[in-house]
Amino acid sequence: MAGNPTLLTNLPAQVSSFIGRETELAEARRLVGASRLVTLTGTGGAGKTRLALQVAAGLAGGVGDGVWLADLAPLGDPDLVAVTVADVLGVRVEPGRPVLDAVVEAVSGRSLLVLLDNCEHVIDACAKVADALLRGCLNLVLLATSREPLGIDGEWVYRVPSLRTPADGDDVGAIRATEAVRLLEDRATAQGVASAWDEATIEVAGRICRRLDGIPLALELAAARLRVMPAAELEARLDERFALLTGGSRAGLPRQQTLRAMVDWSWELLIGPERTVLARLSVFAGGFGLAAAEAVAAAPDVPVREVLRLLGALVDKSLVQFGDTGAGPGRYRLLETVRQYAAGRLEAQGPAEAGASRMAHRDYYVALAEAAAPHLMAADQGAWLDRLDAELGNLRAAIAYSQAQPDPEPGLRLAASLRVFWLARGHAAEAAAALQALLNAPTAQRATLTRARALAAAANLVERAGSYAIAEDYCQEALPIARAAGDDYLVAELLHQRAWILLHQGQPGAALPLIESGLDLARRLEEPHLTALLLTGRSHALDLGGDQAGAARDALQSLQLYRQTGDQRAVGVLLGHLGNVELAMGDLDAARRHLAESLDISRTLNDRYGIVNGTFNLGLADYLGGSPGNAEALFAETLDLASRMGMRAPGAYALIGLAMAGHGGADPGWSARLHGAADQALADLGHALEPLEARLADADRQRLRAAMGAEAFEAEYTAGRTLDPAQVLAALRPTDAAAGQARVAISGEAASVLTPRELDVLKLVALGLSNPDIAQRLVLSEHTIHRHLANILRKLNLSSRAAAAAWGVRAGLV
Repeated sequence: MAGNPTLLTNLPAQVSSFIGRETELAEARRLVGASRLVTLTGTGGAGKTRLALQVAAGLAGGVGDGVWLADLAPLGDPDLVAVTVADVLGVRVEPGRPVLDAVVEAVSGRSLLVLLDNCEHVIDACAKVADALLRGCLNLVLLATSREPLGIDGEWVYRVPSLRTPADGDDVGAIRATEAVRLLEDRATAQGVASAWDEATIEVAGRICRRLDGIPLALELAAARLRVMPAAELEARLDERFALLTGGSRAGLPRQQTLRAMVDWSWELLIGPERTVLARLSVFAGGFGLAAAEAVAAAPDVPVREVLRLLGALVDKSLVQFGDTGAGPGRYRLLETVRQYAAGRLEAQGPAEAGASRMAHRDYYVALAEAAAPHLMAADQGAWLDRLDAELGNLRAAIAYSQAQPDPEPGLRLAASLRVFWLARGHAAEAAAALQALLNAPTAQRATLTRARALAAAANLVERAGSYAIAEDYCQEALPIARAAGDDYLVAELLHQRAWILLHQGQPGAALPLIESGLDLARRLEEPHLTALLLTGRSHALDLGGDQAGAARDALQSLQLYRQTGDQRAVGVLLGHLGNVELAMGDLDAARRHLAESLDISRTLNDRYGIVNGTFNLGLADYLGGSPGNAEALFAETLDLASRMGMRAPGAYALIGLAMAGHGGADPGWSARLHGAADQALADLGHALEPLEARLADADRQRLRAAMGAEAFEAEYTAGRTLDPAQVLAALRPTDAAAGQARVAISGEAASVLTPRELDVLKLVALGLSNPDIAQRLVLSEHTIHRHLANILRKLNLSSRAAAAAWGVRAGLV
């Protein structure tokens, strides 16, 4: 998002109408304009989230770097608050570095509105994150929702009232005009209840709304009940329940008790097996599918075959939400208030029942992770990556549960099985930290294959973040375990991992014997994917050693094997490497072709690490092809993405690219400073530049030294060693005037390179619609929309869906 002053957002599209709240909207917007932290407080179900989303959406046009929602409801671990904010803002950090420090550093210069939603159950962690963001990011505004204030300096608190209800004695017109009755009628109509209410029904509806204190969630639940009973009977039941729970007095009823009464009443309407299922479903963090529900909700008195019927009954009663995406299985979820209520009911059944539910949840996701592992390296990897993305909250919850258990083995199996997912979707640092915690448990120290496999996965994850010494230690511990167990596949993987650590440190001669040993094992096992992995390593080693012809030969052989296995992600990686080798050999046309295909694959799979490397590689091709302006734009995008993902080595490479492009040569001092910043970053990592980049960087430094004079160059170069990547990104952002002048030209560019259908898709992406929503709007399949979006990203040299949305806004398409 660096260099882009237009709005980016992940705010969800609302599927139901927003009723009333004009006064609350105006007041909340005024407060956000006057303060950098506004907290909307109120009882559960009062509509805090919906009001906050409406406020945020209405303010979107005035926030330069975007409006972002961090949904904290699925979190059970306070430590994940900072991680969730980092994920939402696209920030990644290396293992061992405080996540909050990385977030503050990454966004300190950006203008953002961040919505922290559902803070109450992690209130202390939210207060810490909010305070750090406000102190370290001067252009950032926070809007929070919570049942209580965060309690930090600078906070403005606004209590969200219930919807306005009719007064006793109001006429029919006045009753129907009130917000609460309008909401009840709207939601009842959506449930299929006849909307043509007569005067008597409207009067009853007014009384129902008053008795429910106008609490939106209670009204939504009541609307669902109108499907199965007339309004008069509903009113009578409410009378009984309120009298029971308040001792007959409504005058001083606390709002929390009112909502509790409504949920208690809904609970009492359930039969025994429905209550069992709802209580057990409370262990899910976020949404879940039918198979997961069956695995977790089944109990001695609830056969698996009955779960679907009972789940349907809970959906009908609005205690479970169902979303049909139109592509693939639907997803269920519990409203957070209902989930917390059901969780309390589960705890009340005793530790044995609660523990059994959480263990069933953990075991389901261990099995899912192990089932996913081979698919993540096969032709259907894209669908599996997306499926695991949807389950991220549950995966985290299962790992957190495992960390608290005496036996860490299930957690180790789960986290290690998802190594490819963690890498592809940018969660490497988080997953490495989880694996390290599990590996460090006293009960995890036995030399088992499970431990060895977890060590191998952890080594791969921390190596990607530049922690080479830790990765080497993990490999050294795992290798004897794997050898003693006779697991030659794992031995070969570990030899490959050790070789990569050496390659990053510029030691191809030391890496080659390890690779050859691994290759012997892979060929003896007749494992094509493992063979391709080792051939890839040997190709890199040969390239570093100056044998480009040998490197190209191994890369092509590896590429063929990966294509046979269907691992498109690995194909993309190999194409990027092959393109780099071809650049070094001077075959620019072949390099461009392979690099473009590599980046296209990464974008299609949303492989964030591949996207970072792909944008740099294409930038290098443009630089060598005599297009420094295009190259500089790609290098800037690489730096932005790498900085947000904690990829330090690619970030240093991007700095070198920007130094070489150098604003078209107009600012040699700036280029000298960037060279200094890059060299310092590489020195800190202990990372050796690859030959082509090293040669180009050296030539550029010599050019600058000759043009500036040695003394001036050294002064700027030395100053650059203290340059922060955030400062570089800030300097790369265009002025508002420049952005405005570019708008018309950009719009014309879109029309010239995109097909009419691709323009239609880009417009809807810019409006914030999801792929399923766009597919429905354009009457196309979701697969077709995905393909159109991949084409748009490729044609416009963009790296992500968010970048496409911002591009569309900047182009004036919306």
